[in-house]
Amino acid sequence: MNRKQGIQAPKWPKRLLQWWSEKADIEDLVGDLDEYFEYHVEEKGIFSAQLIYLKEAFALIFSYALRKRKRSASYSIFYNSNSISMFNNYFKIAIRNFSKHKFFTTINVVGLALGMSISLLVLSLTYAIYKSDEWQANKDRIYQINTFIGDESKTKTYGSTFHAVGDHLKDNYPFIAEVVKIKDGFDPTVKRQAGEMEFHGHFASASFFQVFSYPLISGNPKTALSKPYSIVLTESTANELFRDEDPIDKVLETELGSFTVTGVMADLRQTHLFFQVLASYETFEEIQESNDLKSDWTNFRNNYVYAMLKPETGQETLTNSLEQVSAVATEFHQNQTIELESVVLTEAVPRWNISNAIGIGWDQPSLIFFMSIGLLILLPAIFNYTNLSIARALKRGKEIGIRKVVGAEKFQIKSQFIIETILLALLSLVISFFIFDRIQKEFLDILGSSQVLDTSLNLGLISIFILFAVVIGALAGIFPATYFSRLNPVHTLKGGLQSKSVHVSHIKKGLLVFQFFLSLVFIIGVCTITREYAYVLNSNHGFNSNHIVSIPFQKIDKQLVINELKSHPDVKAISTTSHLPGILLPSWVEATPNDIDTLDIKQVFIGDNYIEQMDMKLLWGEDKRLNLSNKNQEMVLVNETFMKSVSVFDVQQDSLTFTLEDGIRCRIAGVLEDFNFEPLDQLIRPQVFRYSVDNSSYALLTINSTDITQTLLDLDYLWSSIDQEAHFEPAFLDDKIEEAYYFLRIQIKFFSFLSAFAISISCLGLLGMVSYTTENKTKEIAIRKIMGASSSSLYFLLTKDFISLILISSMIAIPFSYVFYDKLFLYFLLRYGNGLGVLEVIVSIAFLFSVGFASIYWQTRKVAHANPANNLRYE
Repeated sequence: MNRKQGIQAPKWPKRLLQWWSEKADIEDLVGDLDEYFEYHVEEKGIFSAQLIYLKEAFALIFSYALRKRKRSASYSIFYNSNSISMFNNYFKIAIRNFSKHKFFTTINVVGLALGMSISLLVLSLTYAIYKSDEWQANKDRIYQINTFIGDESKTKTYGSTFHAVGDHLKDNYPFIAEVVKIKDGFDPTVKRQAGEMEFHGHFASASFFQVFSYPLISGNPKTALSKPYSIVLTESTANELFRDEDPIDKVLETELGSFTVTGVMADLRQTHLFFQVLASYETFEEIQESNDLKSDWTNFRNNYVYAMLKPETGQETLTNSLEQVSAVATEFHQNQTIELESVVLTEAVPRWNISNAIGIGWDQPSLIFFMSIGLLILLPAIFNYTNLSIARALKRGKEIGIRKVVGAEKFQIKSQFIIETILLALLSLVISFFIFDRIQKEFLDILGSSQVLDTSLNLGLISIFILFAVVIGALAGIFPATYFSRLNPVHTLKGGLQSKSVHVSHIKKGLLVFQFFLSLVFIIGVCTITREYAYVLNSNHGFNSNHIVSIPFQKIDKQLVINELKSHPDVKAISTTSHLPGILLPSWVEATPNDIDTLDIKQVFIGDNYIEQMDMKLLWGEDKRLNLSNKNQEMVLVNETFMKSVSVFDVQQDSLTFTLEDGIRCRIAGVLEDFNFEPLDQLIRPQVFRYSVDNSSYALLTINSTDITQTLLDLDYLWSSIDQEAHFEPAFLDDKIEEAYYFLRIQIKFFSFLSAFAISISCLGLLGMVSYTTENKTKEIAIRKIMGASSSSLYFLLTKDFISLILISSMIAIPFSYVFYDKLFLYFLLRYGNGLGVLEVIVSIAFLFSVGFASIYWQTRKVAHANPANNLRYE
């Protein structure tokens, strides 16, 4: 060993020699060169030693000994390939290494299994999405029609198209066998004796079951959707509504009228569409009888068209025809560019940058996001393996040195370590299967409509999982394998590897910092979203919801119910409304302030004393004037946003009047201060409040009672005395509002889910590093104890480096979390939220330090309390 630390032989002559030697074994020659270089540095100086090294390297290149070795290597099976027996040897070495180091193997296997389980969820979901509609019989002939709309300000492609496109294609192009028109927005509330039930569905044309291969359990596929007010249910919906009864020809009462059940289809599976009920398209045409849909080239939102081509017709024919149809559509949009596009059914999802898509609506950015989440959870597990492998470099280094001395080449050393890691990854895959099986349903429930995707195990998915494990094993092992293959056998056998520990230490520390940075970001996410959830439940949305009970009217005399219920002494106030405040309003209506321009608004019907009861603030006017409406003019209330939106139009006449899309002329009787009638994730929209008890769906009762249960029983008795068939279903408004924020509960569950995995993996890595560090310092600690060191000083010695790493990760994670959560994530999740707070950050850091310190203490206490005589007995 030279006395001048850090002096190394020139690298380029060594690399030239290795390149020239090809497959010949020259490790011993390189080792001799290095030893002579160290000797010459001490005896003759650095410059002379480098010149001598260069001369000897060139002499070896042209030597007979090297030529002989190259000839021998060219005929040697051993040097040209890894034979089967050699691979068997790799497996044996790997198994022995696993059994010899059970603790480190367990940490690596469990960590990789936790990380891989999330990735398995993402892979299964991605596989299912890309396999959507592969089972459809006519999948290669069915095309979804999309619409590209561009103008000077923006361009966008929509998954929907104009109403007239479907009929135009069917009537003018004979190569099209069938056309299916689908209108989204059929979300009926079915009125049952036990209460109201809400379902999601579409209006679909009669050809739906001729084009798509969704199987009907009962009913005629040719006529199931041929008549107005006919409806087809999925099997689970039919069981929910009728249980053991035959649903065919049963009548469902909804707000749109009475629908007759004409078919029951199997539940959706492995398809991009998502619905529970289908109503006939003729029903929609009848509802829109004032509009000629076949000539409507202006409205395209939520309207979808699928064209099925005749056999032997290619997509190019359809594309050429759509260019002609686009020219027709452009005539109705003079200042815009209209281009109709066709997408084959099996490529409907995932798509890139498609707006207003139908069904599950998965796009490629969403998949990339979930893949990134899976990778972020998996990376710490890979880093754990890298960390622990490098930490054990000294012990494995001697093993590698011996193997190189007996003739092993670099690629063989690499092969051994990569195969060892792949075996570890495959072992982890087995455990991750069990974790995947138990968290799969919970994870898919978080994603909502993904229930229509089939993520069950099959041969294709299992093959993807195995391939994934092999790739992860190779990636996790490539860095340690490269590191070990480059070790100098002379240095490793002489203990010279310790001189390189500083470089290795920096890598280990960097990986640990990243792990705890990621964990802290997830923990802060959980705390922040939990805080937002508490905020939305306790904040004032701009109206009073305390002690208010909502009761759906159903089929009952509304005015009689109001008169009876308000006679109860505990009912302090009563009013009516069509929609509950704090709940998402389902649809838009159009208002025309100047007979030319239109404005999309949300409308709510209310009853007497509604504004006073809900404690809403009027900026101008009075709600009492709502009763002054007549046949020519209806008095209404609006919010501030409505007035601001109307002010941009050129209103030549009375600025306090406007016309609704149903032709009713309205006059503004008062302006309400802006408030969040809808959940806080929604922007405040232009809103109109109209007086109508008949159009109200709920009675709102303000109750002040010391025995709320008895009060509700009394009200139930009064309700039943009016109509015994009408079901009494009271619910506190606060509970209804809480249900509206289910998306926050989902986010809390999602981030908690990820945090638990990230923290577990990080702590496993920390536990392994602490265990290895304490293992290597047992003799040092024993000597310190003999010299009088206290347990607290030993704890400080063993934990200071790891605690400082957690502190560094916290310093990086705090500003990152502020930018990500406060400026990006929360803005889209909850537009009127409370933001990231200091308390959440402090709690998150305290939790992370507690978990990290517990992991460190669990290992260090055993060493700190060990008998020093036992550790020094054989010294």
